Amino acid sequence: MKYQRLGRGLLTASLALAIATGHASAASHREAPLMTLDPGADISDVYAFVSYDEDNVARPLAERKVTLIMNVVPGQEPSSGPNYFGFDDEVLYSINVDNDRDGLANDVRYEIRFDTEVVSPGQFLATVGIPPVTALEGAGAAGMALRQRFHVVELRDCGTGQRVFRCKTETQLFEGAWKPTVPSNIGPATMPDYEGLAAQGVFADEATDIRVFAGQRAETFSIDLGAVFDTINLRTEGGIPIPGVRPPLPVQRASEDADDFSDPFGVNAFSGFNVNTIAIEVPISRLTADGLVPTADTGTIGVYANTFRRRTTTRRGDPGINPRRAIELRDSKGRYQQVSRMANPLVNELIIRIGRKDFWNATFPEREELFLDAYRDLDVAAALELVSGVPVPATPREDVVQLLTKYAGQDPDPNVGPFSELLRLDMMVPPTAVDGIKRLGPFAHDAAMPPNPTPDPAGFPNGRRPNDDVTDLVVRVAGGANYFDNFVGDGVGVQELGITPAFPFLPTPYDGRNRRHRDPGEE
Repeated sequence: MKYQRLGRGLLTASLALAIATGHASAASHREAPLMTLDPGADISDVYAFVSYDEDNVARPLAERKVTLIMNVVPGQEPSSGPNYFGFDDEVLYSINVDNDRDGLANDVRYEIRFDTEVVSPGQFLATVGIPPVTALEGAGAAGMALRQRFHVVELRDCGTGQRVFRCKTETQLFEGAWKPTVPSNIGPATMPDYEGLAAQGVFADEATDIRVFAGQRAETFSIDLGAVFDTINLRTEGGIPIPGVRPPLPVQRASEDADDFSDPFGVNAFSGFNVNTIAIEVPISRLTADGLVPTADTGTIGVYANTFRRRTTTRRGDPGINPRRAIELRDSKGRYQQVSRMANPLVNELIIRIGRKDFWNATFPEREELFLDAYRDLDVAAALELVSGVPVPATPREDVVQLLTKYAGQDPDPNVGPFSELLRLDMMVPPTAVDGIKRLGPFAHDAAMPPNPTPDPAGFPNGRRPNDDVTDLVVRVAGGANYFDNFVGDGVGVQELGITPAFPFLPTPYDGRNRRHRDPGEE
């Protein structure tokens, strides 16, 4: 296909739209050396959006709710028994909100902790002489030898840096009660009505009108991950390239790009895989600085998630004769230290260099000035040009710095901060009903050539919903005009389970017995 320059006006308008509506996060799987060894603390995705269930779409602005999601323990093969997937009791999970645009996400914070109990230490398999699992607690839960519960605290007006845990206000959700998590979907004999079981895991706090879910869900992020990290060896329409010859850029037809549910040539690396999800739905006025209905001055928030471990972890020797103590073979002490964080799309994977990836994970987002050289050089864009020969914008990439580290309207001077790597959501933008959601958000178009805009302003880059295609858009922003104009992408659309219309907005996880990992064209 002929590569044409995108009109300067259209590209400028596209970037201006991205700046005006904020930016969101993307997947973060195995993004840093230490994280590959620590899946329990590994944040794979963060989502922030105005809830798009039918009830919320019908509500006026003052009564709407916002959903904040963090996914951890990425890449779960559903059949991985006999020990399936849970949250880590030694990890502190946190979702943080900046609601006064100062770049410090310390205004509202949700902390989630987990506790695992061995209730049947002599049990072998869940259904040997025991009825199937039909409940999270009580007699219907007798088949679960391990049960995990979670505790949620809403914190306000917290400190920064080493004072991050000093907060002025603390609200215990559910009056401090520990709620059961939803276990892994083992299979239909063990859990014959998994959807009903998972529905029991949605809890509403009467005092705050906050809903929370913690448990396993199906992975909704889709990407041809193997092709991306084989030196950006993206697949193309037309099959296997000539050995030893680099293929051209993976150009999609306008009709293919407009079809959200097709995989014209890409291979979705996460087809058939699951993830652990913490989802919190909050009344919109609880997230504004003044506690009132969002306005132009108060309606945009910045969000990021992080995980903490204590400084010292001890593994004990012989636990003794009591098998109930097996869960205590590990003990952690000391002050909490941040080990992972996530906000904007693919920052650690595609921007931060290998020797600083773990350092980046340990650094709070308001100190992003330490890493701006990588944003400005944008090595991934240079790699795109190197492997394809198609020009990309010149460095320094101040447009990327502005998009990922500043609010709309903030001083564009490259020497003036604050620079804070946060996901930004304009809560005043109405949610799009499920049947109108477009994976390309404000950049969506129809199948005509040249394409006609059919924008979905509630999607990426204004926050991020579970099925927004951040991969294609990040590649296009990095590559610039030619990449936007020719629909460059990985050839992977919305994952096969489609869009989930209700909280917690991620699909029922694949069960261990019947899971499949599908390639393009497979039914």
